[in-house]
Amino acid sequence: MTNNNEETLLKVKNLKKSFNKNVVLKDVSFDVKEGETKVIIGPSGTGKSTLLSCINMLVQPDEGEILLRGVDVTRAKDLNKIRQRIGFVFQDFGLFNHLTALRNVMIGLTKVKGLNKKEAEKIAKEELIRVGLEDQMKKYPAQLSGGQKQRVGIARALAMDPEIILFDEPTSALDPELIGEVLGVMKDLAKSGMTMLVVTHEMGFARTVSHEIIFMEKGVIVEQGPPEQLFKSPKVPRTKEFLFKLTELYGEGEE
Repeated sequence: MTNNNEETLLKVKNLKKSFNKNVVLKDVSFDVKEGETKVIIGPSGTGKSTLLSCINMLVQPDEGEILLRGVDVTRAKDLNKIRQRIGFVFQDFGLFNHLTALRNVMIGLTKVKGLNKKEAEKIAKEELIRVGLEDQMKKYPAQLSGGQKQRVGIARALAMDPEIILFDEPTSALDPELIGEVLGVMKDLAKSGMTMLVVTHEMGFARTVSHEIIFMEKGVIVEQGPPEQLFKSPKVPRTKEFLFKLTELYGEGEE
């Protein structure tokens, strides 16, 4: 896929992060243009989740810049305002078990954005309908499937009207038959022009939906480029080896 909109929404420059003596990110740099879907792949423990957490300022980077429309979020004084602009969909759903699906989506609107209950409920219902959960709004997380929980998580992120959404392996906790319903929602979001940065092993999604794939290993970007380039003629042998193993494990998921 190509994206003709040239405005850079997110720019990551020379990002570094260590935990004690364990260097997790080493000088990572890339851009995400408005309307793009970029997919990050790589072995476990290679810094992918830490990278997303730094972008959303859940983790403070040691060095480097994270520019959202030119403003460095690492220096922001009001992190709540930044997190409203950068949505996050977690691997383990991150829902409040004592709240219904509707209330889970409403809570950020009332607590963070300060909307009244009526306004928050209207937006929350619209976003739950958008992800195909119009019949599940009054159910609690324990009454929902994993796929439904993750779609609530996506609706919650969308409700805040973010400029970009980060997805941290959104299907890895799901049973295989539930993965498709979550990927279907994400594909629809991509088609609608939502800017997304996605850590995933779902190669079918990466191949058919992303504008660019970033392959990371040991805290560095090994190679990045359009899906067809990385799948058909990667420049780095390690990229070819990893993609072959990933395709063997998860399949290509061609549509």
